[in-house]
Amino acid sequence: MKSRVKFLFLGFAASFALGFGANALNYYLNNFLFWHEMASNSRFLSALTAEVSLNNYLLGSKPFKNNQGEGLQIGAKSAISLFFPSNPAFQDKILFQKSPERKLAIASLTKLMTAYTALKNYNLDQILRVSEEAVREEEDFGQLKIGERLSVENLLYLLLMESSNDAAYVLAENINKDHFLELMNSASRFLGLENTYFVNFTGLDPDEEQGPINYSSAQDLSGFVKELLANPIFWTILQKKEYDLFSPTGVFHHKLVSTNELLDSQEPWRDRIIGGKTGWTPSAKGCLILVLEAPKGKGYLINVILGSQDRFEEMKKLVNWVQESYDW
Repeated sequence: MKSRVKFLFLGFAASFALGFGANALNYYLNNFLFWHEMASNSRFLSALTAEVSLNNYLLGSKPFKNNQGEGLQIGAKSAISLFFPSNPAFQDKILFQKSPERKLAIASLTKLMTAYTALKNYNLDQILRVSEEAVREEEDFGQLKIGERLSVENLLYLLLMESSNDAAYVLAENINKDHFLELMNSASRFLGLENTYFVNFTGLDPDEEQGPINYSSAQDLSGFVKELLANPIFWTILQKKEYDLFSPTGVFHHKLVSTNELLDSQEPWRDRIIGGKTGWTPSAKGCLILVLEAPKGKGYLINVILGSQDRFEEMKKLVNWVQESYDW
């Protein structure tokens, strides 16, 4: 009796397997024949290729300009808003520009290249001594004292958050001031920043009224920021509103407060700020770079304003206009 049940069960299983196998074979055979037929149909292939190309084109063309935002009028001498997509298959897109190639004084935006050059030539934990010449630099941001020793990382926080000229001097002189400047300009050429040149590592105006001055363009600076986005330490520093600085020996130095007022603004996009850098001198007027995460996490919005009488308000105006004028 048991053997009959066993054979009956085996027979049922074999029948089921054969039936299932036949159905599966039939399904896959039909699919194969269908796609083989479609592959030999030039119209179908052309239509399919066109649809894929259209979808890729539409994705790569976003964001789209809508009719909601009126024409933007700002008083800055030059400005740009650039969408830098996170997907490398898509291209950058200029969302707004005003005289983007115009060469203008950039004040302390210079310090982004100072930091970039320092990172190429120092280790973050390398200790540098503060000289008397460094402390004599114009302005007292950074609260540095003659003879004290700080790490390169400490100095980068002072340089980028408080825009310390003293910190810039320390970073440059420990390599050699003239050579450091050569390295800054060499980096500019290597990165293709054709409208950029440096005569100092702080961004200060020259002592003589018609003396040489650091200059760049909004277009060059937006391209430079794309390079900086690959280096997380910049944005770790530039995103902070405040920071308690400690010396390498663990002694509290002072509380740093960022010069970027937009980090503490009430704008709805404040939490999307990746970071930014300020600059101001009598010759350059107000300068500001602000980088935000693009809507829907699709990349970055790189915004640059040069030669403004009110850099923070004009940057708000620019970012808000971009928000209203494009669909993502």
